[in-house]
Amino acid sequence: MIKSYKGTHIWVLGASSGIGLALARELSDAGAILALSSRRRPELNDINEALGGQHLVVPCDASNPASIEAASATVFKQFPKVDHAIYMAGYYNPTKFENVKLNDFQRTLDVNLTGAFVFSSCTLKAFQTQGFGQIALCASVAGYRGLPNGQPYSATKAAIINMAESLCVENQNPEIDIKLINPGFVRTPMTDKNSFKMPMIMEPEGAAKAITIGLQSKNFEIHFPKKFTYFLKLLRIIPACIYFWLIKNK
Repeated sequence: MIKSYKGTHIWVLGASSGIGLALARELSDAGAILALSSRRRPELNDINEALGGQHLVVPCDASNPASIEAASATVFKQFPKVDHAIYMAGYYNPTKFENVKLNDFQRTLDVNLTGAFVFSSCTLKAFQTQGFGQIALCASVAGYRGLPNGQPYSATKAAIINMAESLCVENQNPEIDIKLINPGFVRTPMTDKNSFKMPMIMEPEGAAKAITIGLQSKNFEIHFPKKFTYFLKLLRIIPACIYFWLIKNK
C-alpha cells in the first residue's frame, strides 16, 4: 500500500518517458512535489502541465556530468529540502557483441553508469550537508548475469548494482538511505526495441507503483515482478557452466 508522499520533495532524473514518466505521475498523485529532469524542456513543461503545473522543471543531459552537477545545484537551491533523488535515466540498443559500435558503447556508458555516478556523488554531498535523504539508482535484472545481445547495457547495469551496494556499505549516516531498483521487463520505448518475447512483461504504471512502495520500505533492493526476479536471482548463484548451458540451449 502506498503511503502519502504529501510534503515530500523528490528529484526524478529521467522523467520524460518510460518508467520514469510513470513514476513521476505516481509520485505526483501521491502528493509529492517533483523536480522533473530530462534533456528536453518542452516535454518536461508538457508533463508538468499535465500533472498540475506545481512541479519544478530542470532540464538535464544525463550523458553530461556538468549538466547533472548544474541540475543538482538548481534542485537543492530551489527546494527547501530534497527527500528522494531518483536516477531513472537509461540508454539501450540491443546488439550482438561483435556488432557493437564504439560510439554506441560510449553513449551507454555515459548515460547508464557515468551519469548514475555523478548523480550519486552530487546528491550524496548535498544530503550529507542537509543531514538526510534517499538516493535511488535504477539498474536492471539484466545486470544479474551476462545476457545475449545485452552488451553494453547489461554491463553498465551490473556496474550500477555493484556501485549501489558499495555506496550502501560505505554510508555511515542512518538518515541517508540508499536504494537499488532492478526492474524486469517493462513495456517502454526501450524494450520496444526487443525482437523476442519478453517474459512477465509489466506496464510502466505497475512498475511505478512497485517503486513508489519500495522507496518507503526498509529493503535495499526494489525488484519486480517477483516471480521473474527470484528466478533470475537463482540463475545468478548457480555455477557458470550450468548457467551458460541453460542460456545457450534455451
